[in-house]
Formats: sequence, structure tokens, C-alpha cells
Amino acid sequence: MAFKVFLIDDDVVYLKSLKEFLEVNNFQAEISSNPRKAVATFQNKEFDCVLLDLKMPGLDGIQLLEKFLEIRTDVPIIMVSGEGTIPLAIKAIRMGAYDFIEKSDDPNRILITLSNAIEKRKLFLEKSVLKAQIDETYSIVGQSEAIQKILDKIEMVARSNAKVLITGESGTGKELVARAIHNNSLRAGKPFVKINCAAIPSMLLESELFGHKKGAFTGAHQDYKGKFLVADGGTLFLDEIGDMSPELQAKLLRVLENNEVEVIGNPLPIKVDVRLIAATNQNLPQLIRDGKFREDLFHRLNVIQVHIPPLRERPEDIPPLADHFIKMFAQTYNKPVRGISEQALQILKQNEWTGNIRELRNVIEKVIVLTDKEIIDTQEINEALGSAPTAQRLSFSNGKSLKKALEEYEKFYIEQTLKQHSWKILDSAKALDIDRTALFRKMRKFGIQKDDYVRS
Repeated sequence: MAFKVFLIDDDVVYLKSLKEFLEVNNFQAEISSNPRKAVATFQNKEFDCVLLDLKMPGLDGIQLLEKFLEIRTDVPIIMVSGEGTIPLAIKAIRMGAYDFIEKSDDPNRILITLSNAIEKRKLFLEKSVLKAQIDETYSIVGQSEAIQKILDKIEMVARSNAKVLITGESGTGKELVARAIHNNSLRAGKPFVKINCAAIPSMLLESELFGHKKGAFTGAHQDYKGKFLVADGGTLFLDEIGDMSPELQAKLLRVLENNEVEVIGNPLPIKVDVRLIAATNQNLPQLIRDGKFREDLFHRLNVIQVHIPPLRERPEDIPPLADHFIKMFAQTYNKPVRGISEQALQILKQNEWTGNIRELRNVIEKVIVLTDKEIIDTQEINEALGSAPTAQRLSFSNGKSLKKALEEYEKFYIEQTLKQHSWKILDSAKALDIDRTALFRKMRKFGIQKDDYVRS
């Protein structure tokens, strides 16, 4: 595909010769010798680049540049300067022009400058599309007063470097809030790095956070750049901060106090510029009272607190969330689904949603995968929720022993907990208040397997 260039100059002879030269080199070129008409042309047509003469009667190049930049900023504008106009060309670049060339320049310089400008525009457009996709993927959906307050707080704190602590139950969208803060901050173009403190054993978490040098310990076969160094200039999101060991909490506190990272095996600390956002579904003040979390670290992290209430406390957010997930999964699975009935919405509103938005998302995905209807109705929702009363699902029988009935309910409760926590063993074990080994043992006892759930 030939790229389209808009050439503006009051010298018609120069315009025509430049047009012919560019077309020989596989560009499309449109010309204008009338600066005022050029504004309308630029406004109504698509161009990949503009070559604009600095000295013209009526509207000069500087005035025209100003008007073009008001219309759109994604099209690079290269100023064409004659003798004695170099200072003007420099002024134009300060205003937003991409570059300038002299009329006496080698034609190859024109081609190189054009190609570089167009390549920069391509990267800009690709980045814009990617950013739009990221914004859509990580958008915060909701219309409740609680969500509006959270959005207002995000807007207020994003531009600062203040540390933020996000609290809320599992599945409420704590990472979405962290990403929204980063994406609306001055660090938006820099890395957003996340790490789940509960998913990594304590002995490895220090290396993951701070990095290590080759040979620092057994198994350190090469240098490893920790998450703090990867996030330098950007944002580090520490999820499930309440699961961090007391020893590591002390080391994290030193990093926050000195803005320096001590890489394992490196005697010299390294300066870092990282904004820290932490999140937890635990009660940190209670952990402090229990001696499991440092109070000084809590105060360091809790400069700004954002609490996300559970979905059951804001049922007015369920319709927009359901609509958002329906559109997303209908597109993902190429299904004709375009909405949900009011009766089905009422069932969703009445559900407890102990897994919060993550659970709602999974339910909608399951419905979309298993239906070919345009409108989701109560039957699909009930099947996805398994919403017959618990007593019916456990098939009550007078001839059943108490031990057998309790085992059936225990199996059912474990299955539901695993489902609500997306089959994450550590999260499910915490919710059940048992350790991982005990949960694995019970899953083996009752024959609970994720594959069976997915097929059902």
C-alpha cells in the first residue's frame, strides 16, 4: 500500500516536480498551492504525512502548522524551508512539527525523512490501538455510588506518587484499580509490574522482588533482575501483601525508606524510582495485632487506601457488568448472544457472589460457551449457577446417615469454594481455613478434579 503525502507550497513548479519524484518512489501525493484550501483538504482527507512550505502568501507555514495541529496531532508534518528560514523551521519543530528539510537537500534525504516520519506515525497508531484494547480489557465497569467514589479517588491519586493500599475480598477487581491508577498517572508509558506475594514461596519471593547475582546462592546460575528493577520508573503492584513473611516485610520497609534495592549477592544498593501499590483481601490491622504484619510497614503502604466493597453490597453494578462480559465473550467465542432477560438479571442480582466479579465473569463465560440463543434467559443462568436449593442438590434421603450427609455437604462446599476462587488452591484453602495439604487430601478423598468441573 502506497503511503499518502500532502504537499503544500505556493511554488507550483516545485510542487509538481516533488509530486512526480514521490510517485516514482511509490508514494501517493496530493498537492495544494492555496494555504486556505489546504486546511479544508487536511480536515476532510486522510494523509500519512504532510510536507509544508514555511514561506507562503496569505497563511504562512507557521500559521498553517498551528491550524493543522488543532485538527489532529497524529499526522507528522515536515516543514520545507528555503534560504533564510532555518530559524522559523526550528520554531516550527518546537511547536510540534516532526522535522524540516531544505529545498536544496538531496532528494534521498526527503525520502529518508518521509519514511522515518511515517514509521513513527505507524508506531503511534499501533500504540493507540493497543492502549485502547488495554483500557477496554482493564476497564472498571459499574454505576453504583461506591464505584463512582473509587473512580473519583483514582483520578485524584493517580497523578501523585503516593503509595496506595487496595483492600477488598478476592475477585472484587483490586488489580483493575491498580492498573487504572497506573494508566492515569505520569508513569503510564512505563512498566506496570505485578507480583502475587501469596503465589511464591517466601524463600523465592526475596529474589523475585530484589533480584540476585550469579552464584549468590545454590541454583543462582545467572544474574536475575528483580521486579523492583524491572518496574524502575513505573509502578510495582504487590498483590496479597498480607501473605509476605515478617522477614521480607522488614526488607521491603528498607526499600521504601531509602528507595534502594539490595540485590542478593551484590554489596552495593541500587537506587530505584518505583511507585508502589499494594493489595490485600485480609484484615491487616488484625494481622498487626496478631504479630503477623509490621505496623510500620502498614503505615508506609497505607498512605491512600482504596476499599472495594463486595459485589453483593452493590447489586446495581451487576447489570452493566453482565452486559460487559456478554459482549466480551460473545465476541471471543463468536456467539450470537446480544443480551440477557430481565428475569435472568434478577437471579444474578439475588445471588450471593462470594467470588465477586471473578465469579460473575466465570458464570457469564460458561453461559456464552453453552448457548446459541440471542438472549440469555433464566434456564441458562440457573444451570450455570447450579442454583437449585442446596438440600435438593444434595438429594435428601431419610435412609442416609448423618456422616454420609455431612460428607456430601463437605464435598459440595469444597467444590463451590474452588469454583469461586477459580480453582486456585491457596486462595481456596484460605477461604476454607485449612492448609493446602489438607485441601489436596480432601479433594482426593471426594474425587474432586478440575477437569470434571470443566466438562460438566
